[in-house]
Amino acid sequence: MRIIVFSDSHNNDSNMRRALELNRCRFDLCIHLGDGCREFVLLSEEYTDIPFVTVDGNGEDFFGSKRVSETVLDLDGKRIFVTHGHRYNVKFGTTALEYRAVEKECNIVLYGHTHIPDNRYLPDIMGRALYVFNPGSISRPPFGHKPSFGVIEITKAGISLNNAEV
Repeated sequence: MRIIVFSDSHNNDSNMRRALELNRCRFDLCIHLGDGCREFVLLSEEYTDIPFVTVDGNGEDFFGSKRVSETVLDLDGKRIFVTHGHRYNVKFGTTALEYRAVEKECNIVLYGHTHIPDNRYLPDIMGRALYVFNPGSISRPPFGHKPSFGVIEITKAGISLNNAEV
């Protein structure tokens, strides 16, 4: 299974559109980690051949959205905890987020909010291995970073997470 992951598009769909066009028919699922769900919903209506999953970020919370702020996906025998991360204070560290993912028995945790890519493998948190992944911001990267997205591959051989620039 191949998954493309976006976060923090902030009302700008041009880079998401470019990434989807360049990789069309290569992904089984598209995930948005919040702060840009409105344009993401519009893209999901255009790219009907790809399933889309999204969670609200702090930007959507501000506008009173009714979507979920976190979810767990069971895909190809792996559990993925999906959240924007603001409710776990990820700008100050990911420990609370990591423990929540372990509590939910997940193998991978996806988050955004910081706009900075993060790709780590933690071999032992309370007896569980965990992949921690932030694709960075697709439209508003901080100084020194380029717009980026994530690619996740789940195969029988294991899990691969990669950050890609637009």
